[in-house]
Parts: sequence; C-alpha cells; structure tokens
Amino acid sequence: MSLNKAVIASLSDEIVNLIASILPSTVTISGSSSNFSTSGSGSGWIYDDQGHIVTNFHVIDGMVDPIKVKPAGLPQLVGKVIGYDKANDLAVLQVDHLTGPPLSLRLDPARLGEICIAIGSPLGLQESASLGIVSGVSRQGKGSSGVIIEEMIQTDASVNPGNSGGPLIDSRGKVIGINTMGHGETVNFAVSSEIINDIVPELITFGESKRASIGVSVAATWHLQNDSLCQVIEVRSVKRAESPLQQGDLIVKVNSTDIKRRIDIRKALYRDTVGKEVSVVVEREGKLLELKVLAN
Repeated sequence: MSLNKAVIASLSDEIVNLIASILPSTVTISGSSSNFSTSGSGSGWIYDDQGHIVTNFHVIDGMVDPIKVKPAGLPQLVGKVIGYDKANDLAVLQVDHLTGPPLSLRLDPARLGEICIAIGSPLGLQESASLGIVSGVSRQGKGSSGVIIEEMIQTDASVNPGNSGGPLIDSRGKVIGINTMGHGETVNFAVSSEIINDIVPELITFGESKRASIGVSVAATWHLQNDSLCQVIEVRSVKRAESPLQQGDLIVKVNSTDIKRRIDIRKALYRDTVGKEVSVVVEREGKLLELKVLAN
C-alpha cells in the first residue's frame, strides 16, 4: 500500500472509531401532542451522569410527557422535560436508567476549517453521522422562536430534519455545538458549546434561563482604537427615558465583564442582577464614563 493510501486508510479508521465512541452517548427523541394530532422526533445527547439529555427546544415543543428516548443500540426509555430556553433553542430532559457515558463540552471556540461530525437521527434514520468542516463562526441565526441566536457555528456537515438536538463534535470527540438548523445542504448551523455551557446548568437548576436587561438595543460595529480597527458594541437605541445611557455610547464593560461581543452583555446580566443597579462603563466622545444602570 502506498504512503498516501495508508494515510487515507488510517484517517478513515480514526473517524470510524471516533463515531463508534460517540454513538453510545446519543439518543433519538420522539413524542406526540396532548391530543395525538401531531408527532415529532429529533436527537439528543447525554450531558452528565445524572440522567440529563440536552436537545433543541423545537424538538420537544408541543410534546407531552412521557417523551420517548431511545439510546443508541439500547431499549427505549422515557424522559421528562425539566427545563427549556426558547430564545436559544435549548431544552433538557431527565431520563432514568441511562447508561451511556456523558459527552464533554469543548469551551475553546470552534475554528474555521476544522473537521467536525454531526451525529443524530436525520429523517428518522437512527445512529447517522455526517462529516464536514466548520465553515463559519460567530454567525447569527434566527431560532424557532424568532429570536436571534448569537455565536452560532456554521458547518457543511449534512444536517436534516431529525438531526436537530444531536451533537456536533470535533476531531477529539468533544461537543462544539448542538445541531439546530439545516436542510441537508452545505450551510447548516449549530448552537455553540459556549451557549450550551452558559444556559444548560441554569435549566437543570431552575428550569429556565433568566437574564436582566439594561434597556438598550446594541449592534456590533468597527471603531478605530490605537490606529487599528477593532469590533465594539454600540448603543443604537435607548428604551428607557430615565436611562443614563445614550445612543452612540460604546459599551466597554458591564460589572466586571469586558464587552467585546453582543453575547457578552447577556453573559454579564445573569439572573442575580435582576432588579439591581449594575456598573456600565462606556466610551462617549472619547472619554470613559462609569454609569449606574438599573437591570430589569
């Protein structure tokens, strides 16, 4: 066998072994509405050793308990929804008697061009896998609730109806995202592991994700700093008449969190800030100002 063929064969074996190691941590989810007029299915994966399954909200939306959960290669179990976040299209199920190993989240951002694999049950075809690359990062996508989801991963790995909720894994078997939007074409999207890590523990503990608001609409824009262009977050409109924030302010920091992306504001306004004053540092006309803003 030539060297090139040996390299290709070795790579193929590595991919086969990787997928085989991930499948026991994946499930197919199915269920019906209360009057049995509609039914649906999707995918999910084992999040921890406490029986928690992560999937998309739109997979379980409208389903009534008990929900059918079929681990790869094992008998069917039943699950119950214990928390969901419509805005980020995430949900958590509690399933007893799960035996598969939990998957690990990779918290380092996905890299443009890296190999990834989407695993799930597209079109009801259980234990399916598709290979691709990360073809875009830091994308915005409109979720099933109509709300924009930040920092989505774009991939050309095939994602069809039924893949939703399944893991998007890297070459080391770690979860970099959850397959969310796709039509089997070359532009598909996954909610990033950063969002999963931020939201899922809250869904498990509280059943919902809650964030405060400082009453502004913002947008990412480019700004000249120290003779170089960098991305900043600019206030586009202020929704409260009494707010000290102004249109055109560049948000530098909220409490102790540096603001580089729109999502950083959400991460800074955790549920324990609701109803409290938060510190917001802005750049206004070339000067830094620290303002106190009520987080509602």
